[in-house]
Amino acid sequence: MKRIVFVILLLGIYLSSLISQDATLKPEGHVFDNLKEEYKLVSYFISTNQRRYYRKLDEKNKWEYISAFWKAQDPNPATESNEFLLEIKARIEYCNQHFSHFNKGWETDTGKVYIKYGKPFEVLKLNTGSGTKFAQKEYQIWKYRIKSYRTFIFIDLHQNESYRLIFSDGDGTEGSWADWRSYLGNNFSEDLLQ
Repeated sequence: MKRIVFVILLLGIYLSSLISQDATLKPEGHVFDNLKEEYKLVSYFISTNQRRYYRKLDEKNKWEYISAFWKAQDPNPATESNEFLLEIKARIEYCNQHFSHFNKGWETDTGKVYIKYGKPFEVLKLNTGSGTKFAQKEYQIWKYRIKSYRTFIFIDLHQNESYRLIFSDGDGTEGSWADWRSYLGNNFSEDLLQ
């Protein structure tokens, strides 16, 4: 009996040391407790060269890099809160409520664009016409026109509200499918993108 109590005590000490070690690796000012998720979110905003640099870091320095990234985005460092980080958290919550289907909403194509740019200035909800690759599908055109000029087209290929990004204009990090027009049909007019 004493041996079991001793083993349980040792196990408790070991587990508490792991928890305290893990806590020291995660600095304040992040969104997720999971480094992989935190990096995926940050990767929405950083360049290819920054991603390469990040991959070379050890775990502790990866957390520090992410913390420094969020700190650098703070529009008003004089305040205690990071308004940019708070806005991103609100956008993630919105995405998880509105875009979650088979994946978490913030990880979907629509979620990624929403997190990066916020609510679109205009959203057109349309259906594909004749002459498409597939049967009729729903698609959306998201337009950003206030601070920037960006346009995105998302299509519901599997008719399960999991929209895929097929066209991007004005965002150098998001590409367009080479044959994106063929998904929209013969009656699609590029005037819709203006």
